[in-house]
Amino acid sequence: MHQHSSHHATHAVRQLTWALILTLIIFIVEFIGGLESHSVSVLSNALHLLSDSGAMALAYYAAKVQAHPPTARLSYGYRRSGILAALINGLALVILSTLLIAAGIYRLIRPQTVQAPVMVWLGLLALVFNAAITLLLIRHEEHDLNVRSMFWHAVSDAAGSFSVMVSGLLILWTHWSGFDPLSGIIIGLVLFRASVAITRKSIAILMEATPLGIDPAAIEASLRLIPGVDDVHHIHVWALESGYNVLSAHVLTGNMSLREGQQLLATLKTRLTTDFAIHHVTIQLETDHHPHPDDDCIHPSS
Repeated sequence: MHQHSSHHATHAVRQLTWALILTLIIFIVEFIGGLESHSVSVLSNALHLLSDSGAMALAYYAAKVQAHPPTARLSYGYRRSGILAALINGLALVILSTLLIAAGIYRLIRPQTVQAPVMVWLGLLALVFNAAITLLLIRHEEHDLNVRSMFWHAVSDAAGSFSVMVSGLLILWTHWSGFDPLSGIIIGLVLFRASVAITRKSIAILMEATPLGIDPAAIEASLRLIPGVDDVHHIHVWALESGYNVLSAHVLTGNMSLREGQQLLATLKTRLTTDFAIHHVTIQLETDHHPHPDDDCIHPSS
């Protein structure tokens, strides 16, 4: 499991490295092009890319740190660093998308003249680079919340570049500059929805909420069916990182030898791993009810 996690982390670092390099190249090209052409739209998109470069640099650092082995002080290692980076990036996306929507509304109210040919060519060039970055990150975005936040950064960049290009073409054809802020508002709304989802999931993991798709009541019912299990209580299920689930529970059983207890634990862990995608299990076996306070627990069956 650790080797698989390290292998995955290495791939994530490599992908984020190339994504960061490509994003910086696009930023430099668009920034210089925007200064030369005095295009506010292209400069705005360049600044958008600059903010994404900072976010990718943060994600790269988190992915590197996340691959470090556990220590005596950090017994689970640095797995949560990716979630912290995803939370920061998600919040940055919320702010950025809100600003894009506000800027689009302002530009509709007070339109400005834009250089449409520059928008088309720079938008097309940036779109090619952004599409390459998106394809680079898409393989891991389902398994790594940190990479997913970067994936959506790249998607928003690609959509922004496409918007710049299409808006430039429409302005050339119709001579109405309002197409530029309209496309910006649409992109901002799509980005806002995605960023809120990333932020909410990051907060849920940091708050140690039960992962989506896992039902503690179903876990309790399944474990009760195992021979030798009389009762299951004090179930806690949470995630250390996206896709890495942890469980702790107390299992009431009858008098048995230490060897029988070890066999029962092995059966319980196998059931949890195969049926419920639990990666790390801590189970306390009890032969009678202990007077544990229930203030920090909610019984799954209640």
